[in-house]
Amino acid sequence: MKILIVSPFFPPEKTVAVIRISSLVRELLKQGHELTIIRNEYDQDELHLSDDDIEFNKLKQYKVNVDPSVRFFEASKRYKNVFKKVLDKEKFDLVLITAGPFYTIPLVKIAKTEYNTKCIIDYRDLWVFDIRNIKDFFKPLNIVKKIVYFPIEKANINHANLVVTVTEEWKQILKKVYRKNKFEVVANGYDDEQLNRVKSLKDNPYPDKFVITVFGKLAYYSVDYGVKFFKALKALSENYPDLLVLHVGLPEKETEKAIEKSGFDRKKYINTGFIQYTEGIQLLNESNVNVIIDVRKGAMGTKFYDYVYVNKPIIYFGKKNT
Repeated sequence: MKILIVSPFFPPEKTVAVIRISSLVRELLKQGHELTIIRNEYDQDELHLSDDDIEFNKLKQYKVNVDPSVRFFEASKRYKNVFKKVLDKEKFDLVLITAGPFYTIPLVKIAKTEYNTKCIIDYRDLWVFDIRNIKDFFKPLNIVKKIVYFPIEKANINHANLVVTVTEEWKQILKKVYRKNKFEVVANGYDDEQLNRVKSLKDNPYPDKFVITVFGKLAYYSVDYGVKFFKALKALSENYPDLLVLHVGLPEKETEKAIEKSGFDRKKYINTGFIQYTEGIQLLNESNVNVIIDVRKGAMGTKFYDYVYVNKPIIYFGKKNT
C-alpha cells in the first residue's frame, strides 16, 4: 500500500512527539508498505538519526519550512502547498495525519474532496477539547481560539475515514461532540522491538546515588504537584544526602519554577535533555524509584508502560481519580 504520512515532528527531531510515529513507521515498513513523509524542516548539521531509525533515510521526504514561530494559518498554508504538489505528482492509497501540532488537520478535507484519497487522523493529543486545566480552558483568549478552530476540526473530522486517539475517554469526548462512529483507540505503550535490543549500561553514571527518575514530562502538567514532589524530596534529602532526581527528557520552565518554589537543592537535580528512547530505558533500569506527576483525567503518559517494563517502584503525585 502507498501511504503518505504527514508528521511535522519526525526523526531525527528531538522531541517526544516522534516516538509514536517512529514505532508506527517501523512496523509499516516491516509489513512492506511504501511510505512517503511530509514533515517540518530541520537542521541536518545538528540532528542525526539514531541506529534504530537509520532506515528512515531511505524514505522519500518532503520538508516544509515551518518552525514554532510560524502561526497556525501560515503554517497550514505552507503545508497545503506542499501537500498538493505531492498529491498532484502521485496517487496514494491512504493519507495518515498525526497531530499535534494541528495546522495539518485541514489537509484531511483536501485529501478527500480534491484527491478522493482515504485519510486517517491520529490524535496524540486532543485539539479543541483538550481540557488539561479547567481554568485555562475557559480563559477568554482560549475560548476565542476554540471558536475559530472548532469549525475547522469539525469539517475535517467529517471528511476523515477514521480518527484515532490514545485513550477511551478522549474517544468518548470526540464521539459526544462530533456524533460520529469513526473514532477508535490505539493506546500508547512501550515498543517491544526496541526494548528487546536494550542492553544494560556498562557503567552506571550515578553509582553512589539513590536515583529517583522521571521519564518525559515532570512538572509540565502541574506546577503545584511538582512543588509538592520537590518539597517532599527536600525533606527526605536531609536524612538521605545521596538522593538524586534524574529528569530524562526536555527541560521545562514548569520544573524550574517548582524547584525554585520548593527550595529543593538544584544541585541534586539533573536534566538529560532529549535522548533516544532506548537510552532513556537504560537509565530507568538503573534507577531506584520512578515517578509520575500528572493531573489529567482522560490520559496517561506513555512513561507508565515503560515503568512497568523496568519493574521498579512507581510513585504517583497528583489528584485522586485521575
